[in-house]
Amino acid sequence: MATVSAGLAEVAQSKQLEALRQIATQSTPKGEIRERVGRGGMKLKYTDGPYVIRTLNQAFGWDWDFVADNEELLLNDGKPFEVKVRGTLTVRLNGQAVTKTQFGCQPIEMLKNGTAPVSIGDAYKGAATDAMKKCASLLGIALDLYDSDYKPEKYAEPEPVRPVKLEGAQPTNAPTSTATKHILAQIALLQWDNAKACGWMEEKFNYAIESDDLAGVFDSFGVVEQRKIFAALKAEGQNGGR
Repeated sequence: MATVSAGLAEVAQSKQLEALRQIATQSTPKGEIRERVGRGGMKLKYTDGPYVIRTLNQAFGWDWDFVADNEELLLNDGKPFEVKVRGTLTVRLNGQAVTKTQFGCQPIEMLKNGTAPVSIGDAYKGAATDAMKKCASLLGIALDLYDSDYKPEKYAEPEPVRPVKLEGAQPTNAPTSTATKHILAQIALLQWDNAKACGWMEEKFNYAIESDDLAGVFDSFGVVEQRKIFAALKAEGQNGGR
């Protein structure tokens, strides 16, 4: 029984970490993204309430509250048009509580003959869900669907630094490849010393060079990497170096 409980705890923890990762990266899984037609016929991306609830449950272990209040019925020419509510979401993690407040709204669906609303109660429920989703977006849940300038790479975890170390003594008469000669010539044009070049390689390509033999280092790269390095160095030259 203890083994089963431990296994369930590990699954719950794994789901929690994945939910927190989605919040941190502000990315919505493709399978949870829906599309609807908005004003002016524009296609708008959104996600539904159950996805937001599942993410809150997994990320915060069900330790969250949501309250909708300040209900308001909006009229147009004396007829019910839209409802609006204020939503307050509170989440708790590691003894810390965070509260977010947003407004949600929902158009009122009318009967086909236009004489009365289908259900104002359902409209209020829809407005409450809208408010909850907007509160959750302030935490990062499905924020990418609200952000027209969203780029996943802005929130991606940085690529780990890759050490480059040449093992053993390098022969002094080892031939230098043509690609390496071009790279070294470009470094010379930029008037960079070895330390500057190594610092640039770590910043630009996440390579931590642990050797003073730059020719040997660049010879150790493949053709594709050599071309990328040379192209980036040329771009530095065009931008005046740093």
